[in-house]
Amino acid sequence: MSDKRPLADTTELELDWRGRAPRQPEVPSSAALEPLSEVEVPSGAGKGLPGDPRHMSIELRQSVQGMMETPALRMRQMREGLEIIFGAQTRNRYEVCDDTGRVALYVEEEARGFGAMLRRTFSPFYKARMECMTLGGIVALVVERPWSILLTKADILAWDGRLMARIQQRFTLLGRHLDIVTPGGAVIATVKGPLLRPWTFRIFQNDVEVAVVRKRWSGFLQESFSAADTFTLDFQPQCTDFRLRQLVLAVALLIDLTYFENNSHRAALGPGLDLFDALMFWKK
Repeated sequence: MSDKRPLADTTELELDWRGRAPRQPEVPSSAALEPLSEVEVPSGAGKGLPGDPRHMSIELRQSVQGMMETPALRMRQMREGLEIIFGAQTRNRYEVCDDTGRVALYVEEEARGFGAMLRRTFSPFYKARMECMTLGGIVALVVERPWSILLTKADILAWDGRLMARIQQRFTLLGRHLDIVTPGGAVIATVKGPLLRPWTFRIFQNDVEVAVVRKRWSGFLQESFSAADTFTLDFQPQCTDFRLRQLVLAVALLIDLTYFENNSHRAALGPGLDLFDALMFWKK
């Protein structure tokens, strides 16, 4: 007698598994879902108009929230030791604060190093790229100024790298004149600097003043021996478009690079009118 067990009837076995979906592993009941706060939210890059805050990331929008609502900004240039002692033009750095004194943005020139300092100090073909960043290091705005012979210009890039607008200096015999234009060339706003007020720049949209950029007096020693400038950006109540406010900040940066970069040429019309404008500012 054989001890082998009889084979099972193979007709009852199901050998064709091609029509079945693979079995999914069971999720333990104790497994926790990923917290919503840690889920990465798409930033919306490339959506809507360039610079539109509705498509910014949550972190970036929260960082610039104060700039959207404040009636004024203060932009202060941060000096470095070589600039104070030797007068060398080191890379430009600024801090931008709201009306409560809270820092909203840091602005820093991209070019670094000794070679960049020499080009900035001596070269007539100096190009500048200014990055406006939040405290967390997120780029919110970029101002690119190529070198030019007579009339300066700058490209304004939104936080996602798209071209938002351009600033173009216009020729004028009296005062100063810049236009803020779309990438297609249509004028968005006009910047006018009165002849006898070389520290004051008024920004108009449809012939209505929407903002004023003023350079403030920083003291005799600082004005004489360094290029550390302080500006105030005052917004009119009707200036509620955050895209326009970003352009006003870009205008302030270009004004400093164009008219107040070198100590020997700090005013467009001479040091006498500088003092006159400072007195008029404090009188106001």
